[in-house]
Amino acid sequence: MIIDENSKPKDKLKAWYLFTEDFVAGTQALTNEEIGIYIRLLCYNWNKRCSGIPSDNITYYRIASCHTHNEKQSCDKVINQFFILVNEHYQNERQLQEYLYINKRIEASKINGKLGGRPKKPSQNPPTPTTTPTNYPKKTNKVLFNPHFKTFWDKVSNKVSKGIAEKNYLKLEEEWLVKPEELAKMYNDYYNSVEDKQFVKQPAFWLSAKKYLDENPKKKSTEKIEQYEMRLKMFVDAVEKKQGSAFIHKYAKQHSYDVLRAIKEGHFSKQQAVDYLDMGSWV
Repeated sequence: MIIDENSKPKDKLKAWYLFTEDFVAGTQALTNEEIGIYIRLLCYNWNKRCSGIPSDNITYYRIASCHTHNEKQSCDKVINQFFILVNEHYQNERQLQEYLYINKRIEASKINGKLGGRPKKPSQNPPTPTTTPTNYPKKTNKVLFNPHFKTFWDKVSNKVSKGIAEKNYLKLEEEWLVKPEELAKMYNDYYNSVEDKQFVKQPAFWLSAKKYLDENPKKKSTEKIEQYEMRLKMFVDAVEKKQGSAFIHKYAKQHSYDVLRAIKEGHFSKQQAVDYLDMGSWV
């Protein structure tokens, strides 16, 4: 999905078309801080001609201007919910579709000009949504009254962004389209396996990423490993910087078993845990 250099327009596209209805629906569960981070990441990706956001967390923290621990956590949440990892870059599927469409229109205008027709000047204003050839189905009776999606939505946990979820559901392969109960169970198993719910994918983005093809309830241990690695990084950073905030102190006590594990694995000593994580009576 990463765009080859030869497929990019020579001129940077100044205007980015935002589907306001979908954006508002898809970000209802976000805080204002998280929405600001999301917009900044989208703007960066558009300015880079949708080449993707580097997967290195230090880099995307810098892109989103996240400096505090809470801001970085918000950034991780946004990345996990709205972006897909492709070739070591995070990509927003909807934004990439729009970029490719606008790029295609520009190239078509150039070809018309060479053939003697009057080339349409690429507008700085974005195209109207009625002409956007996305894969989202048109509003028909199938969209409004699809029984399979209704069954899926009735049984699924985490009922967020129903409109986007319905559009993504109707883009499923035929064999999955008629298995709403199985899909709902797979999503619920995934949802229940994620320990920290702020990092869980919404049904809409779980569907668009085709996670039903690789999700397995037995991966709960993998989720726990990922959570441990995230906490370990926080603790190690505090020790290396020789300072821990009140939040880090509280967080370390809440996950004292991870602190003890980190000590056992040699990431830092007991004394460092006492000095910088305030774990005096815990280790």
